[in-house]
Amino acid sequence: MANLRDFYTQLRVNCPDIISGIDALEPVQSQYAASPRIVSLLVKKAALLDPGRDLMDWYEKVFNPQSAEGVGLDIWGRIVGIGRMLRVLNTEFFGFSYSGLNPFDQAPFWNSADAEGQYPLSDDAYRFLIFYKAMANIGQANMASLNAMLQLLFEEVHGEGSCFVLEDGPMHIKAVFLFELTSYEQSVLEQHGLLDRPAGVGFSWFQINPFATFGFAGQELQPFDRGVFTPFVEQSPA
Repeated sequence: MANLRDFYTQLRVNCPDIISGIDALEPVQSQYAASPRIVSLLVKKAALLDPGRDLMDWYEKVFNPQSAEGVGLDIWGRIVGIGRMLRVLNTEFFGFSYSGLNPFDQAPFWNSADAEGQYPLSDDAYRFLIFYKAMANIGQANMASLNAMLQLLFEEVHGEGSCFVLEDGPMHIKAVFLFELTSYEQSVLEQHGLLDRPAGVGFSWFQINPFATFGFAGQELQPFDRGVFTPFVEQSPA
């Protein structure tokens, strides 16, 4: 089923009794049918118990991974084999002198990481990880497949051509992102690798924001006074 509308259409054709809802007046005896209070009460209760609406809510919040929330996403995580907890490399917290942390007005207090530095991902971040793992499960280990999968993951937010994979030497590939990765996106690359790259092939990744990075003629970067040297370096799993 491509989307919710297709699902609803098929359900309406195959299971009309479910979608049509409850006929609130069908069980009312004739002597009570003229009572406006009884009729109003039954009609309102029938609306609250409408199985068609509940079924649509279930589809959106559980069955459809693009819109699922909370427990629905946890179910999808078990299906593809990935949990909600992720070790995110983040030391941007408030601390006192000599702690190696940040001063006042620079960072918040420490939050919900467990003893191993793992955080429960938000629904949107977990959804990204679920799709990432699903593509790694079913994709083909070749350059065309890797490029296509990265585009599917990132183009909706960052646009077409915002990332690509290239061969960077013997038995090594590199992913290039023309935007700044979030901390959880970097952690996904660090801990789960680059999708389903071939066995024995190393990889690294590089991120650069071409709209804020200084460069020379022909590099399609920014001129003097329009950008700074990139603060990022090429990274690879530890």
